[in-house]
Amino acid sequence: MACQASRSGWTSHSRDLDLSLVEVHVPNLEFRKEDIVIGPVEPGSFDLVTARAVLHHVADADKAIANLIASLRPGGAILLIEPDFLPVTIAEPPEVRAFWSGWLAWSRDRGIDYHIGRTLAPRLAALGIEKIGGTAETAIYNGTSLWADYWTQTVKELRQDLTSSGKLNNALIDTLLGCCADPAWWTQTIAFTAVHGYAPGRE
Repeated sequence: MACQASRSGWTSHSRDLDLSLVEVHVPNLEFRKEDIVIGPVEPGSFDLVTARAVLHHVADADKAIANLIASLRPGGAILLIEPDFLPVTIAEPPEVRAFWSGWLAWSRDRGIDYHIGRTLAPRLAALGIEKIGGTAETAIYNGTSLWADYWTQTVKELRQDLTSSGKLNNALIDTLLGCCADPAWWTQTIAFTAVHGYAPGRE
């Protein structure tokens, strides 16, 4: 997502690879099909560029971030929001912690970086972004909650791929699913990390 200021107000431009999934139609909102790894969109044109839960799926995140920054005007702002699975490293019980260890190994093999959140600030700094700041927030939830239902449905859908990868077995998967069905079980999973900064060149 990138936003560009105009004299009459804000014009928002959203870039995605599958526009058929977009059902929002509002004034001053334009959708385009783009690939942020190939190159910047309208270099030096935008006051604000933001991406949420995109970069952890991108094979070359450094190139993608550089292209996002290249789309900024001098002094323009960038906001990146990505996951960091740090909380799962202390999840309880130990079998759930073991499940997440296998999940992370499975995701790495598929090019998914669930620890990218903690790397956003140094990546932006290395590319010249200034006044960098940010925060991380994680949901605390219990079994039978909406978050638990999300993980239940996700793991069930991916179960065959998870087990065939050799990174997880049915016993660990069943343990997680059992916890997700238990309202007395409380946990955290994702620390959503939001990092922002400004392109140099304008006060």
